[in-house]
Amino acid sequence: MSYSIQALAKLAGLSPRTLRYYDQIGLLPAQRNPQNGYREYSAAQVDQLQRIRYWQTFGFTLAEIQELLTQPLADQDAALRRQREALRTEQTRLTKLLQQLDRTLAAHQGGPQMTDSEKFAAFKQQALTTNDQQYGAEARQRYGQAAVTASQQKFAHLSAADYQAMQAIEQHLLTDLTQVAQTQDTTGPTAQRIFTAHKDWLCFTWNNYTAAQHRGLAQLYRADPRFQAYYARKTGQPNAGVTLAAIIEHFTA
Repeated sequence: MSYSIQALAKLAGLSPRTLRYYDQIGLLPAQRNPQNGYREYSAAQVDQLQRIRYWQTFGFTLAEIQELLTQPLADQDAALRRQREALRTEQTRLTKLLQQLDRTLAAHQGGPQMTDSEKFAAFKQQALTTNDQQYGAEARQRYGQAAVTASQQKFAHLSAADYQAMQAIEQHLLTDLTQVAQTQDTTGPTAQRIFTAHKDWLCFTWNNYTAAQHRGLAQLYRADPRFQAYYARKTGQPNAGVTLAAIIEHFTA
């Protein structure tokens, strides 16, 4: 079955102008009716437009989508399956968050009360999921699957008090790091506090802390722009991640 540009636009929830643009840039080339020269779209092009709409929903740019569409269909499907897994993970996270919120609201109305640990379970799970999505592959490569799993389990089973203490330690660390990122005194008393706080923060999830592992993490902070972006966002100082790495390297030397 073939579609006119108006019919396909209506089917896909797009404007004819958008489809004409896709045709012009080669994202979704249209066929031409030999009798009147009008744009027409085959069943294969309908399938391609569906993939385009998926990628747009997942936040890909048109340039990125165009690159994806040059890959074999098997590779495109593999990429879609990865997006599906990400959606399932997010669905699970939101379901748990909704369940916890419902229990919290019920408790406020006189229903069953939550334990302190239960009050923070969904937040810890969210942190685990986000961290694994961002850094899981590198952590497994550097430390191995067993170490990563053990760390995740330790974090997931933190008591409410330990979880709150972990958050408070990081906040104190960030406050001091903001100052040292400006002064660049990476060996003084404030830097010593930062190192100790960072070590204590790590030990909430690391089962066997070593200075060598801590130093290795500092090297990752230097090399990976995601860590630098995290500390820059948290402190407002673009050089905060590199500064933290320098502090760790000094006190683990």
